[in-house]
This record gives sequence, C-alpha cells and structure tokens, in this order.
Amino acid sequence: MGGADAGLATQVFVDVTAERLWTALTELEDTQQYFMGSRVTDGDGGEPYCLRRDDGWEVNGTVLAKEPPSRLRVTWRVRTPHDTVPNSEVEYLIEPSLSHGTKSRAKLTVNSYVDGPVPPPFLNASRTGWALITRNLKDYKD
Repeated sequence: MGGADAGLATQVFVDVTAERLWTALTELEDTQQYFMGSRVTDGDGGEPYCLRRDDGWEVNGTVLAKEPPSRLRVTWRVRTPHDTVPNSEVEYLIEPSLSHGTKSRAKLTVNSYVDGPVPPPFLNASRTGWALITRNLKDYKD
C-alpha cells in the first residue's frame, strides 16, 4: 500500500508451537475458536482472503504474502456504510519463543496498516479489536 501508516501493532505470547499458531490463523475450524466466531478461507499469494460470521459480518481481501508458519499478510476490507473505512492491510508475524520450562511458546505480532484516516465511529474498533482477538488466542491450546 503506497503511503500506508502503521496504525497498530499488537503482540501476544501463546503457549503453543509456531506451527500450531499458524493453524489458528489459517484453518477454518480453528479461527472460529478465537476470532469472534469467524471462519477463515484463504489461498496462496494473490488469492482471496475472507473471514465470515453467521451474523453477516465479513472481511474480504487478498493474500499478499503467505510464508508458513511465520508470516501472513492480507488486504483487509470490511463493508461499512458508504465504504467509509480506508483500504487497509494486516500482517501476522509468528516467532518461536522460549518460555520457562520445556513448554512450547510462540509470539504473535499483528501489524495493521491503514491507507488514510479512519472515521471516528470506527476508531474504537481499530484500537481495541486486535487486542481483543489476540487476548482470545492466549487460551488457544494444542
């Protein structure tokens, strides 16, 4: 995205392997557990990316980069009245992380990039949404 600003970076440590965390981000059954009941469908680079819930909420985009199990970057478009939310991208970065003891642990960093100002009614969602979603991942288990 030309001129995109990094609007948000959120990090969380999850007590699973990097590979298992990758599954949480890319597999339909797993995303429902932590991503507000959403089901993900994604392809390889250049293919569609979509999150859908039964209540009609939907995100559409395109996979920009897919490097299992460490990096997924997608365009992110939520339908809003009059398409008032600017184009955005989301990048998920996964790193193995040592924890105390022998338990596997992974660090997830979510970067959100927005190409323009976010309208006031949507600012709170953009500020708190990733924190809520990543908090749900803290309970994700192997």
